[in-house]
Amino acid sequence: MFFIPLVGINVKRYREEMRNIAVKTGSNIVIVGAGAAGHAAASALRKEGYVDRMTLVHPEPHAPYNRTLVNKGVLPGLLTPEQIALPLDSLGIDLVNAAATGVDTEWSTLLLRDGDQVAFDALIVATGSAPRHGVSTASDARGRVFGLHSAEDGTRIRDVVNGMAAPTFTVLGAGFIGAEAASHFAEVGADVHLVSRPTLPLAGVVGEPIARRVADLHHEHVDARFGRKIERIDQGRDSVTVTLDDGMRLESDLVIVAHGNTPVSQWAVGDGGVKVDERLRAICLPAAYAAGGVAVHASTGESYRIDHWDAAAAQGAHAARTLLHDREGAPDPGPYAPTTGFTLNLYRTPIAAYGVALPKAAQRHETAESGGFVTKFHDPNGNLIAVAGIAAGPALADLRGGLSRP
Repeated sequence: MFFIPLVGINVKRYREEMRNIAVKTGSNIVIVGAGAAGHAAASALRKEGYVDRMTLVHPEPHAPYNRTLVNKGVLPGLLTPEQIALPLDSLGIDLVNAAATGVDTEWSTLLLRDGDQVAFDALIVATGSAPRHGVSTASDARGRVFGLHSAEDGTRIRDVVNGMAAPTFTVLGAGFIGAEAASHFAEVGADVHLVSRPTLPLAGVVGEPIARRVADLHHEHVDARFGRKIERIDQGRDSVTVTLDDGMRLESDLVIVAHGNTPVSQWAVGDGGVKVDERLRAICLPAAYAAGGVAVHASTGESYRIDHWDAAAAQGAHAARTLLHDREGAPDPGPYAPTTGFTLNLYRTPIAAYGVALPKAAQRHETAESGGFVTKFHDPNGNLIAVAGIAAGPALADLRGGLSRP
């Protein structure tokens, strides 16, 4: 990396030097975020023949890793943080462990928290999302209240649980992460309280009929409290208590907060994510692209984000190909079509969905040959844009091939 210290230097001269460095050293594509989208973008650039400099900006002190394996692998003790690391050595990348704090669009430089700047010819924003906490926590309750987003989170929770004979958990949030955490702990014999503000969690992504079946699974295996708000969290000497809006007090050994997420875009364009066009070009940032959980798709008239690992990887690769098309005349990848999806295994029951279930999409429900249940989502023209299923076997794989872009 080439850096010029900020201390004792004229800002205008600094910027000129940064531009001169970029010219002397050839093209530099900067990717901010080293998760699924960022890693896939870097891999696609190399695969498509880009040989100049790439800089990967990663805000955490350790190597980038597969975040989806935190709750699927690290939390249950199946994998270590080292085992979920993403391979970078073969990509020839300059890795910068620092957080981005801004973009100077006039001089095409990325601003870093440590005061350094990185000049770029093109920028890929792939900073993903961060947990949304939204609970009132007593100041002394932090030792028993955990998020579940990073590898460190998964390791800390696992280490605490390993020292308990018969732990009791309260999981706040019944989305993907909360539901899987509740399922895991219930299957290993723990008592679990599962609290959700929505009365029917996951209905927006799998449709109401499947969401009702998922809710029934929760009620069968854990103490599910849906349609409830959290008033506060307090800790006693040996436990932590969550008070709900109906006055119910849930006492447990550990609380896991999984209240969804919000895009990490403040440093670039402010809150709310980075709006992109149909080819994943950033609308408000010149020479920039966005992919993964930070990207807001708005070409359909309905704004939406897709915050799953496979979708982030697909978007990262697509953004990279669009960049090469724009800058080097490579083949046009065309509009991004969201056909990837997610899988959950809750209480040994598989749930999966592919595509984008937009709020205004028409839903059609049917029983699969396997005995499971399938929901199809159609746009106003009757095109299949998403499909979800519970215990649906190969039916979903067959339907996935017929998905259209929203």
